Amino acid sequence: MSLSTHLPHWGWSAFFNAQLELRPLKEGEVIARIINQERDLYRIIYFNHEDLEQKAVAQLSGRFRFEHGESQLEFPGVGDWVICQPHSHGEEAIIHEVLQRRSCFYRKEAGNSMRAQIVAANIDMIFVAMSANQDFNLKRLDRYMSIAWDSGASPVILLTKADLCDDVEPLLAEVETHHVGVPVHAISATDPESIEPLKTYLQPGKSVVLLGSSGVGKSTLGNLLLEKEQLKTQDIRAADDKGKHTTTSRSLYQLPSGALLIDTPGMRELGLLDHQAGFEDLFEDILTLSQQCRFGDCQHDTEPGCAIQAALESGELTMERWESFQSLDRELRYVQRKTDAELARQERLKWKKIQQGLRVRLKMKSRGEI
Repeated sequence: MSLSTHLPHWGWSAFFNAQLELRPLKEGEVIARIINQERDLYRIIYFNHEDLEQKAVAQLSGRFRFEHGESQLEFPGVGDWVICQPHSHGEEAIIHEVLQRRSCFYRKEAGNSMRAQIVAANIDMIFVAMSANQDFNLKRLDRYMSIAWDSGASPVILLTKADLCDDVEPLLAEVETHHVGVPVHAISATDPESIEPLKTYLQPGKSVVLLGSSGVGKSTLGNLLLEKEQLKTQDIRAADDKGKHTTTSRSLYQLPSGALLIDTPGMRELGLLDHQAGFEDLFEDILTLSQQCRFGDCQHDTEPGCAIQAALESGELTMERWESFQSLDRELRYVQRKTDAELARQERLKWKKIQQGLRVRLKMKSRGEI
């Protein structure tokens, strides 16, 4: 069965085409991309036998749920390419299979530290949005950047609401220093020209996702890129200078440029889960420094020959960046202990030895031996 020549307009590429050699389409099946998700219902776009674009509401097949019931990460998300079978009228469909993802990022489910859900799949670029007003938070930006690097897509940092900042230049310089090599742009909804530099990333068939906390202005930016009021927006609260949560579902839109934009809900709870690779990319400089310490088990506190402490004293490493590293490192270790019994056992033994050592030192001190 020949595929529609229009699929590349929605992000189809040779990467996905190669998968059909191993799993050819069966009679009545089509290739579709998920453009919206609301709980267990998916809105898809596909091309029928007459090569006409069509949208439908799809559900997972019973067999798919049975085979993947314990793994939410294997369930489809917005941006996924799926093999499905439309019903005879074409407005409903059954999803049989999810094609392997080229990139994706996920988050832990709210209230459950060990379950994850797909946020967006098969993305080329991530616009990481952070407000430039009083809600600016460099540590929160680090958390988002860790997940962005782990996704396999290329990140771009956007300082939104630049018009609410008295002087955005120092913030730009701070972010550029903190995330060397990552493009950083200050944008404002009141200045449409400020988003012009973003259009260089919006190439036909390329998928871009907006990522950021509730109220940073993602929906406003999305409307500017869409060149129409399609996404709901709300004004910021005067009391604390924060925006309100507006987007409640994930959706994919085609921009006038031919690029594809995925809008996501603001994330009130954002967990790292096992984003180890993204964490290592984000803090490569600190990990490199730690290997230069005199002792292999250096705790980077008061040990002699500690490269971390030397970098902090010289100003090569800022205390804010070091504290951000420690915070995310603790969270990753916590998740790993929850999922790795042996690692948890080793962690318990380590702290048991530390506590025993402290008790010995206290006894020696009380006897005047130290």
